[in-house]
Amino acid sequence: MKYIVPLFAFLMLSACATQPVTSGISVEQSKNNFNEQLRVDNPDLGNKLAITNVKTRQTNQLTDVVVTLSSQYKKSQYLQYQFNWFDKDGFIIKGNHSPWQALTLFGFAKTQLPGLAPSTDAVTFSLAVREVSTESQEFKD
Repeated sequence: MKYIVPLFAFLMLSACATQPVTSGISVEQSKNNFNEQLRVDNPDLGNKLAITNVKTRQTNQLTDVVVTLSSQYKKSQYLQYQFNWFDKDGFIIKGNHSPWQALTLFGFAKTQLPGLAPSTDAVTFSLAVREVSTESQEFKD
């Protein structure tokens, strides 16, 4: 609950985006304490989503995490999410980040995003969520 109020306040202060972008929102874990502010790269998406809970535990000496993502929007959202894992010194564990996973989040629904560290060296994580464009895109020279 103590994370929801700062997240909501930060999201409400964000400006609206005029064009769709592929960046999104993220949450990071740092030394077993989660940042009280949410990083929002896409304010429009930030107004449509909230991270309402983060749980971690150790499973066979690996960090196991579940992040609850809640829709604050009435329509379905087509998203992707990705976990990145960091060692005790804060360095990313190269080659061991998860691929982008597809996710459809229906209006005002909640879902849990599970992540499991790739090795025992991974002690912290970050989660990024981005919107998938449903418009056709043309690449110009």
